[in-house]
Amino acid sequence: MAECRGVVVRVHIQAGTALLTITLLAVPAARALALDAAATDELAERVRRLEGALEGMTEQVQTMQGDVDKLRKFKFSGYVQARWETGEAKADTVQVAGSGPTLTPANNERFSIRRGRFKLTYDSAPLSQAVVYLDGSTSGSSISVRLLEAYVTLFDPWTPLKRHALTIGQFNLPFGYEIERSSAARELPERSRAENVLFPGERDRGVKLHSQWTERFETAVGIFNGPGISSAEYPTADPNRHKDLVARARWSQGVVDAAISFLDGRQLTALTGPDAHTDKRRIGVDAQVYYQVPVVGGGSLKAEWYGGHEVNPDSVKTLVTSAPGGGAPRLLRAGADAEHLATDVAGWYVMAVQNLGERFQVAARFDAWDPNTDRDHDEYERWSLAGHWFYDGFTRVTVAYDAPATERLQGGRWTDPRDNLWTVQVQHRF
Repeated sequence: MAECRGVVVRVHIQAGTALLTITLLAVPAARALALDAAATDELAERVRRLEGALEGMTEQVQTMQGDVDKLRKFKFSGYVQARWETGEAKADTVQVAGSGPTLTPANNERFSIRRGRFKLTYDSAPLSQAVVYLDGSTSGSSISVRLLEAYVTLFDPWTPLKRHALTIGQFNLPFGYEIERSSAARELPERSRAENVLFPGERDRGVKLHSQWTERFETAVGIFNGPGISSAEYPTADPNRHKDLVARARWSQGVVDAAISFLDGRQLTALTGPDAHTDKRRIGVDAQVYYQVPVVGGGSLKAEWYGGHEVNPDSVKTLVTSAPGGGAPRLLRAGADAEHLATDVAGWYVMAVQNLGERFQVAARFDAWDPNTDRDHDEYERWSLAGHWFYDGFTRVTVAYDAPATERLQGGRWTDPRDNLWTVQVQHRF
């Protein structure tokens, strides 16, 4: 009886965490003995080529894994706000500024890109983070891309949840509620008048220490240049040696949140000869109440008050002989006191927001601003209404109406100009 032996060849190749086993099934011994040397060599060569291919794949997978790990440290986000605006002050005219080519269209019925923002966050390590935030829009006097934020944050290594963070660079001032609330999440197209006047651009350059002492209590303390990135005269520089001290303490209970903020600094008014220095003080109080209405949905009530001492542009026009860039010397008028360049200011707003199911939301706000509490007829008041339709999880359609009230002296009478505004905005976040 002829003996039948088999030839079994098993090849084990591991690529990463995958294990590949190749088994050549048994064949009769007589046939196996009939295999000549050339066939055996060919089989061995095929196995070697397969091993080489898998080793190459392993190297590619490992390289790809390394690249993916690096890309995971980058986080991209942003949003686009496309608008159509029409107001009572629309007109077919262009205002010429001076003798140069600067033209300012008076018409406010237009399409525009209010905000086009792109944010890159890089988490290089568990204890540090870098952010670059850009904005492109057509709502200003020019079309440009500008740097909104660029900063580095260092997290503390001694608390498990990294409750303390040191940030240096250009970023939002830690003052109040409205400043740090993203324009993509805000319930009305623009912030309150008081916030826009006191904190144009919302950002400055400096350093900040943020501490989350408990789940409910946090503080932020920072030192900043002072003028802010949207300052008309000093957008990129600090004109004096003084720095602004900003501090805030917030209590977040979930249903009721509240905070108090403080700013202390100095302001410089440029003059021919010795400049005028005045105190700059601001204090803010804000509170938010959140509630739930059965069937209808959640809602909130929000309020914020600002007070302080600021350089008043109207006082500068009255007490200084010429504007910046004029040919005549820029001096205080005879008998004028430099301290009178600054006045006591106050501003506030109250706002109500109500969700209507999962796709609709309405909001109403009343805000006021008084640039000189000792003077009448210079106050600004505004009613703002908005309705939102959440088209999907990324897109929101907003229809808003703003009705500001100001007083101008015309023909011996104080009148409110016709300047109410309708805004239709489509926003997409990514």
